[in-house]
Amino acid sequence: MTKRSLSRMKKRTIATGLVTLLSIVTLAACSKTNQNSKIATMKGDTITVADFYNEVKNSTASKQAVLSLLVSKVFEKQYGDKVSDKEVTKAYNEAAKYYGDSFSSALASRGYTKEDYKKQIRSEKLIEYAVKEEAKKEITDASYKSAYKDYKPEVTAQVIQLDSEDKAKSVLEEAKADGADFAKIAKDNTKGDKTEYSFDSGSTNLPSQVLSAALNLDKDGVSDVIKASDSTTYKPVYYIVKITKKTDKNADWKAYKKRLKEIIISQKLNDSNFRNAVIGKAFKKANVKIKDKAFSEILSQYAAASGSGSSGSTTTTTAASSAATTAADDQTTAAETTAAE
Repeated sequence: MTKRSLSRMKKRTIATGLVTLLSIVTLAACSKTNQNSKIATMKGDTITVADFYNEVKNSTASKQAVLSLLVSKVFEKQYGDKVSDKEVTKAYNEAAKYYGDSFSSALASRGYTKEDYKKQIRSEKLIEYAVKEEAKKEITDASYKSAYKDYKPEVTAQVIQLDSEDKAKSVLEEAKADGADFAKIAKDNTKGDKTEYSFDSGSTNLPSQVLSAALNLDKDGVSDVIKASDSTTYKPVYYIVKITKKTDKNADWKAYKKRLKEIIISQKLNDSNFRNAVIGKAFKKANVKIKDKAFSEILSQYAAASGSGSSGSTTTTTAASSAATTAADDQTTAAETTAAE
């Protein structure tokens, strides 16, 4: 995935201090901790572990924490051997490289320690594995044909990226002038070092607005100024694209079968209903049951998505989806790939 993917981390929010809260909720339920253990004392009163647990358990953050713990335990049990420590470390290092010097503060702002974050990455990768496997089972010829209908084959393009609209308009005039050397103009003006990209309609290495406009150009065509948003700062960014290589679409969908499969699976990974159904299925297999009434509703969406009518035994909620997928957003943005595995 791309830098653009990293922005999903911000869009799929997780309650501040979730990890800390999770530890506290776990502490309150731990057999080694007496419910009457004192957290604080004062003249004429005390605050016990039980007092604190009863106070926080009804909060949204506590529900997210319990869901996060459920997801971790259930998926570790069912798919733990499918994700290696090497994969987790790689994803962690990619995120650290992307954030650079601000990595520690980014973790702190979300209530993570480094180890907490690695655990979240692992949980998300376990879910990702399960979703991919379930998606593969559902792919049919009809699925391929439907994906093929919307598919636009790979092109190669020179891309200019600018922060100023006025500058972009000026560069566009230069780029569209007779005899203009677009490659040189791109190298001299673009933000960053990269100017050449390859992509198709399923790619994520450029903003969707850029992909859409570029894929509709003919070979040697130059776009107008395309406005998009920076995926991390949300500030406007302006693009100018020239297509340097383009081939006609093959009439046989089977020519793109491998790529279409990647796109279909990628779409399933980003389909919250499908993800919820997979998580709900895993919870059902694990016979998850909620014993504390304060958390009785946290399973309702997963149960609905997986087709179960028992709100007390299987799961998914917006909170759960947030807790379960936040790590993916954090770590996937660092890698530049254009397809699901």
